[in-house]
Amino acid sequence: MKIFLTGFLLFLTLLHGQSKQAFAHPTNDDASITDVQEFTVDGIDVLLRESKEAAVVTAVLFIKGGTSIIAPNEPAATEYFAMNLIPESGTELTSKQRFRRVQLRLGSVIVGSDGRDYSVLTMRSTRESFDTTWKFFSEIIVHPVVDQVEFQNLKHNALVNFQGGRNNPDALSRIILDSIYFLGHPYGRRPTKETLEAQTPEKILAHYKSIMVKSRMLLVVVGNITRSELEKKMRNGGLTSLPQGIFAQPEIPIPAKSNSPGVYFPSFDRKLPTKYVVGYHRIPSKGDPDYYPYIRVRNFFGGFLFQHLRVQTNLAYAPNNDDLDGRSSVEMISFQTPYVDSAIRLIYKDVDFFQQNTLLESAIKGNVAKWATSNYLKQETTAEQAGALGQAQILTGSWRNAFIAFDKLATVKGEDIQRIANKYYRNFNWVVVGDTRDVDRKLLESR
Repeated sequence: MKIFLTGFLLFLTLLHGQSKQAFAHPTNDDASITDVQEFTVDGIDVLLRESKEAAVVTAVLFIKGGTSIIAPNEPAATEYFAMNLIPESGTELTSKQRFRRVQLRLGSVIVGSDGRDYSVLTMRSTRESFDTTWKFFSEIIVHPVVDQVEFQNLKHNALVNFQGGRNNPDALSRIILDSIYFLGHPYGRRPTKETLEAQTPEKILAHYKSIMVKSRMLLVVVGNITRSELEKKMRNGGLTSLPQGIFAQPEIPIPAKSNSPGVYFPSFDRKLPTKYVVGYHRIPSKGDPDYYPYIRVRNFFGGFLFQHLRVQTNLAYAPNNDDLDGRSSVEMISFQTPYVDSAIRLIYKDVDFFQQNTLLESAIKGNVAKWATSNYLKQETTAEQAGALGQAQILTGSWRNAFIAFDKLATVKGEDIQRIANKYYRNFNWVVVGDTRDVDRKLLESR
């Protein structure tokens, strides 16, 4: 049976399902991108997108592997400490005080962060400030130190946030579900209070130096800089003198929990006025042939969530669906409501709709051009471009997957959407925090 969506419902679908996740999906093969240079400098992989008009230069050093490949005998939080602490500590050649004073004067930024598939060290500066900022950026990579005061501050904040997450029902629901869904999986290791307390400056610095090897590096630069200038700066800054190392990207399996539904009711110390609900189900990762039709399903589904849980029934104020992208990806559905069973019935009814019906082509194509335009507008900064290029190279094997191809999005068929809904919108795993005595476990486990 062909189903036609009304203009109002389609508007809500596109507004609340697609635009909210605009830059979360910058990928999928666009053959029209021809100005990215891909090369190697003394063992370091480099992507360069030169733009003489860009006022800001962004350089992102991706460290392949991320927290998912940390050795079993090493605390899971070590990479978090290394990537967040060392960029704040100065270097062997520049004191922390001077480092911060000059950055503040120049308006430049150097920050680090950890991730499951890769960690990153990012610098942004104007072209006029690039030489000095790059000098500091190179020193952080080649001549790192750990400042004792910064270490104590970060450790204290990490412990406070760790405890705070257990006292926040919204955060707790996500922590619990993530831990259960990825149990036994490379993504499943999480910091504990004991591993946070066990961190030392010596361990952090040793770990940082161990991951700063050329075989794990992907340097992505976007802005007004030439290839010859960049190569010279990499050599003069000492990046090319780092150890080569040996690194091969390990396989990331599908989580075992994605093959069966599950429901979990963790205890919470306080009485809550509502219930906090989070659900996971497996989705195709970027670069997968199923990814484009999945985008369309997710966008329609997000609109249905808002329309049915918020507008029509007022069961939940802000129902949401987000993608947790990686080499193994999930869609996260979250909402808060006193009436879990009623909300779940509506969600499963929407799932049934997409699994049992074929949408008209006119409904699928509606407003795609407007949505694609908003995506391109949000990808104009050098930082957004550098992040998208590197992420695509690591997660999909090709930087060409970094920019959405309008034609592929617009040519998704109704049959594709129905197939994807049947393939991926199943085996939901839910966590409910709150008073769950009136929650029907069998209902939640039925899909």
